Amino acid sequence: MTNDNESKLEKKAREGAFGPTEIKKGEKNRFLGEYEERVIAYLTEDQVKETALYPEIKDVLKSSEANKLIIRGDIAKKHISDYIKWAREKGIRFNRKNSPEFRGNVALAVAGKDAVTQQFGRIPDREEKLQKKGLSDNIIRNAGSLLCGDCWKELMEKAPEEKINYKKAGIFDKLTGANCVGCQNK
Repeated sequence: MTNDNESKLEKKAREGAFGPTEIKKGEKNRFLGEYEERVIAYLTEDQVKETALYPEIKDVLKSSEANKLIIRGDIAKKHISDYIKWAREKGIRFNRKNSPEFRGNVALAVAGKDAVTQQFGRIPDREEKLQKKGLSDNIIRNAGSLLCGDCWKELMEKAPEEKINYKKAGIFDKLTGANCVGCQNK
């Protein structure tokens, strides 16, 4: 806190001891060290730790305003490696940040160099989004699994952006008796 009656000497001494006064420090702590107006989109810790990826992040990284991918430092590499790969493919730099002052549950954010014109904020939860699109719960809950031709068709009709999270069964899978998770309990 600064005092309006503080002398220049007192102000310099305070800044020397504690650093310069930061504007919107609480906001920056919520968004991994970025101002909110620079954040295009973000994911929470629970979203980042899901088996499935969020294709919305890949789309946001394609934006001309996207300048960096910021990841909270305590998130395991197995949860973020694909997001880092996407950033590298687009020539977007990324960094991991740790600070005991970070607040909230933002774990991954795509930010611009300056204030951005398009902000998506928190990406909606995948399960909720796919239920609204009418996708089978068996398919939604089993990201990374094998889908038969019929379930793959349902996925492509209702949520084609999600194809990165599933595998289409081939002839070999059928010969080995691999089961489609989408058809179970229908």
